[in-house]
Amino acid sequence: MNTYLSFIRNEKIKIIATCIVAIIFTYFWINGPLLHTIEILSLESIETEYSKPIMVGKDGVDNKTQLTSFNTIKLADNEVFGHGLILDKEKTHGNWGFTADEQSNPGLSEKLQKDIEKHALLFSSENELVKIHPSMSMYYAVISSKQTHNKQLYLESTDIIHNVRGYAGDINVGVIIGEDGLIKRVEHIASKETKSYLSDIKKSGFYEQFKEVSIMNGAQEIDAVSGATLTSEAIATTVSKLVKEGIPDPISNYTNTNEVNFFNLKASLNNYWIFHIIVIFLMFVFSIQKWTKKSKKSIILLSLLSVLYLGFFLNNSFTYISFIHPFLGTSVSSFVGLYSLFVLLGAIWGKNTYCKYICPFGNIQRLIIYANPVKTSRKFFISNKWIKRIRAAIAIIILTGILLGLRNWSNFELFPDLFGLSILSVWFIIAVITVLTTIIYPMIWCRLLCPTGSILDGITDSIKIIENKTRKYKLK
Repeated sequence: MNTYLSFIRNEKIKIIATCIVAIIFTYFWINGPLLHTIEILSLESIETEYSKPIMVGKDGVDNKTQLTSFNTIKLADNEVFGHGLILDKEKTHGNWGFTADEQSNPGLSEKLQKDIEKHALLFSSENELVKIHPSMSMYYAVISSKQTHNKQLYLESTDIIHNVRGYAGDINVGVIIGEDGLIKRVEHIASKETKSYLSDIKKSGFYEQFKEVSIMNGAQEIDAVSGATLTSEAIATTVSKLVKEGIPDPISNYTNTNEVNFFNLKASLNNYWIFHIIVIFLMFVFSIQKWTKKSKKSIILLSLLSVLYLGFFLNNSFTYISFIHPFLGTSVSSFVGLYSLFVLLGAIWGKNTYCKYICPFGNIQRLIIYANPVKTSRKFFISNKWIKRIRAAIAIIILTGILLGLRNWSNFELFPDLFGLSILSVWFIIAVITVLTTIIYPMIWCRLLCPTGSILDGITDSIKIIENKTRKYKLK
């Protein structure tokens, strides 16, 4: 009993920090991410193919090149959805009327009309005709066979679906739906996601899972891609919301289906993720534990496991972005959530365990240093004091940019391209050069540039500072 009380007294600060982390983790686990929109009032009008009013353009009502519809009345709280904690200046638009513009209805912009036509032509064959039509909130393409006259619908999420976030923001996709109500094809159109993640998703056959999915079957599930979970989940959710947006027009008007009342498609990791998270948990336990001395051999074996398993097999290193995603309206998987929890607890209890023992990018640098038979390392060209300042400045600048809405800044990580073997990527070349530079300047990325390491070291150092101040106060 006295041992436990003594432990609680000595580790009081760490226990408090652990409780805070546990409370935050539990909150997001139960409630999901912050900043979801809450619709107060939403009135929708059903419009058919034959009742579209003509937009009054600069050239008068005779300019029939652009069509639009009544806007729907929709009052809602401000939406952020991961763009940033600082909202744009509020802009007022008419809530209803016979006219609309690109600001109030970006899904009916002239540029988007041309882009959708171009993409529909790209995804159709020479024996098919493509025609563009407007609906209540979007342009869509009808792809018709010249021989059989069978029709397929092409819908695109660009400027239509805004409240779904991947790793680095919106993911625009195109969806082709047959007259039988089955999805025929899903294509990635544009995003700021890491290229290696997108490549892994395509190689894994993820898009093939969408084929023959019926929009009439309600809630359905496909397998997410391990190592690109957030991106694959966002693609599936975008497809789901795009189909919902297309009901009743144009989907119900062009498909031989009864009214679609409910459709929801979700990408989830299969049960293998449980095995992966157990392996990661055991790696953290071994790294944090103090009852067994870690030999050089065991550390090398742990480094090899990290590089081969977490790096090349899973391509799943932890990043600081996982911390802030829930605060910016982006959901994370159970795998990423638990991984984040282990990393935080490692920073609190184990002197930044993740960076010291688990990180694949750090470990591949350590293995190169171990394998180098000639001592070629040099003293760093700047002092340790300035190294910490530069790394902290990089972390602050990147985090500030992301919070202000520059989500593509979250791609400032080298491991996805390195372990994804994206040999044609500029970032892959930079990653290889950085790793090889560690022969001369050991752990240059980890010590000088890594924002994740800076944040985790900051947590560890903060715990130490508070503990030291508490001890000094007791001595007084």
